[in-house]
Amino acid sequence: MARPVLRTRHLLVVGAAALALLPAAAVPAAQAGEPGHGQAGHQTLWRGDFDGASGAWTVQTDGAPAGWRGWTFAARNDWFAAAAPAGVGCDPEKNQPLDPRCFLDGRNQFSRSRGVLAVADNGVAAAKGATVDGSHPVNSTLVSPGVPVGGKRAIELVFSSHYRQAHKAVGRVTVAFDGGAEKEILRYSAARISANGGGDVISGQEVIRVDAPQRARTAVFRFTYSNNRPQMYWAVDDVVARTPLPALSRGAKATTFQVLSDIQVEGLPYTDGALDLLRREAPGAKALLLAGDIISGPREQTQEQQVQEYADVSAAFARHRLPTVLPAIGNHDRRSRVLTPQQQQDNFLAFANRWGAGIDKPYYEKVVGGVPVIVLGEESGVAEQEKQSISDAQVAFLTRRLADWARQGKQVLVMKHYPFEWTVSGTYGNFYGNGPRDFELEAIVGKYPNVIFLSGHTHWSPYRRDWAARVVTQGGHPDGYTAVNTGALAMEFAPSPEDPWDEDSATDRPESPSVLTVAVYPDRTIVRAFDVLTGKQINEVEVARPAASR
Repeated sequence: MARPVLRTRHLLVVGAAALALLPAAAVPAAQAGEPGHGQAGHQTLWRGDFDGASGAWTVQTDGAPAGWRGWTFAARNDWFAAAAPAGVGCDPEKNQPLDPRCFLDGRNQFSRSRGVLAVADNGVAAAKGATVDGSHPVNSTLVSPGVPVGGKRAIELVFSSHYRQAHKAVGRVTVAFDGGAEKEILRYSAARISANGGGDVISGQEVIRVDAPQRARTAVFRFTYSNNRPQMYWAVDDVVARTPLPALSRGAKATTFQVLSDIQVEGLPYTDGALDLLRREAPGAKALLLAGDIISGPREQTQEQQVQEYADVSAAFARHRLPTVLPAIGNHDRRSRVLTPQQQQDNFLAFANRWGAGIDKPYYEKVVGGVPVIVLGEESGVAEQEKQSISDAQVAFLTRRLADWARQGKQVLVMKHYPFEWTVSGTYGNFYGNGPRDFELEAIVGKYPNVIFLSGHTHWSPYRRDWAARVVTQGGHPDGYTAVNTGALAMEFAPSPEDPWDEDSATDRPESPSVLTVAVYPDRTIVRAFDVLTGKQINEVEVARPAASR
């Protein structure tokens, strides 16, 4: 991507389906508080989303009511606007240095949030006139309705969480069965032994397993926030109660894939280590998925120089025993102003076919070990400004193929270099705003919970809590799709210290490389992220396979 000048891992389990997958046109919108009906490997008991039906919840706040004091239901952008400082210039192009208040205390880094949230925000409450101090603390509880759990031995509470630790602030989640005593199942606090390790939870997802008592009929969940300082907050979204996946059966067979992204020139020194690591972790992989930006592709690059960059990557690949390589085209693979889009597309295709892809255009489908892999990408001959170099034919192809695989109940891997906005790490930033075609493509993907969407481009680290996210689109399937950031071999990026809506390189060295493996089992898919420098696993996401359409 073009850049400005310059257990104890987190286990994330997604795919909390409630409805059997219906034909796309028949999928109903999510209903907050509506019981679900099941999915292969999961049964969703209740969805507690806040969009359109926040009345399913109740709020109990001590003391005199005041605007934004205690749990409040607010549209995400309204929350940001409420936190923006009045009368302070926050345009980084006009106002330097920016006032520290322009940074919203990280509120805008809730990448996985969409629509209406539940927010307990002492900073905004104090700014709007509420008195918050040691004599006037905020103690507020968000209470779910009774969730039906009859006949269930265990349940999981899953929710998106964005929390900044204020001094002595405490966030608690409890469960009570059939009106009995509350049991604490999660605590955020300044103590290192708390679930937040004493610090912040930035755009995280919590998955909490709770054993249900025999003959229990209902469960009530409470989110309690206590804070006596006029600062910081806790925001919650996408609450789901469901049954857990069973343990993976012994001897279960998987179709495995190796995944890497954004080699560019800077990542070449780490390619050998990355491929060795992938070979060790997924020795029987059926394909290597390469999520774009294979080369650096300077803007003044000539044909000879671009061909040489591809040759350099091929030379690194040739030192290893690789499965078939299935690449997506990235912006660096087609950013030369000297070469035509068609020349650059031809160079990309020549590289792809050298490594066994067998393709004639940047978008295609391959069935690998019984697993459908759909690759999307910018095309030559399509007007950049009008269609973002994505043709109508490619949109029709995606629409047709996803509908077909949904009818068969297949887990589908969809790979595209660019992420969609407000999904994985960093995509809250202005740099990642969707264009018209992106909105169109995501609306198609959002109809299908059997889609795992792999993207590169950001260079944000899989160490982050929102490296993978369950994304529910407006008008899409209520279970959403799973978005996964594939990391990068080239340099790592993170929030900018100068602009809250921008990013910058994150390390004192130019690279922080990472790779993924994907294992597709009959009832689930497990995606694991690895640090190339240490060779250790750094994160994991488990996605249940949805049922076939009826």
